[in-house]
Amino acid sequence: MTRHIVIFVACFLLAAAATAALRTARHQPYQEMPAEPAVPEATPAPTPAPAPAVIAPTAATPVNTICSICAMPVDPKVPTAMYQGKVIGFGCRACPPKFAAKPDLYGPAALQNRVVEE
Repeated sequence: MTRHIVIFVACFLLAAAATAALRTARHQPYQEMPAEPAVPEATPAPTPAPAPAVIAPTAATPVNTICSICAMPVDPKVPTAMYQGKVIGFGCRACPPKFAAKPDLYGPAALQNRVVEE
């Protein structure tokens, strides 16, 4: 039994030494960072973002009957949004934040009463 333990330990140490030697030979250290970061050239002024869609409950009837995000029928209990002066309705409470994040994607589809295929 002791002989088996000695053989196991010897094989383990030999394999560990071989693995360490192989990893040392193949080691590629990271490149050193420059002392001072490069100063970028003058950046152009940012273009103004389009006006975000206003999401609020309104009494006006939405122009769409199908939600352009989830393809469900428009729910009158869910807050609506204004897009290009028109009221846009949504199918569920998860849709208004998605619309606010990407109004230029979902707005034209809502005005055409169609679903956006992503």
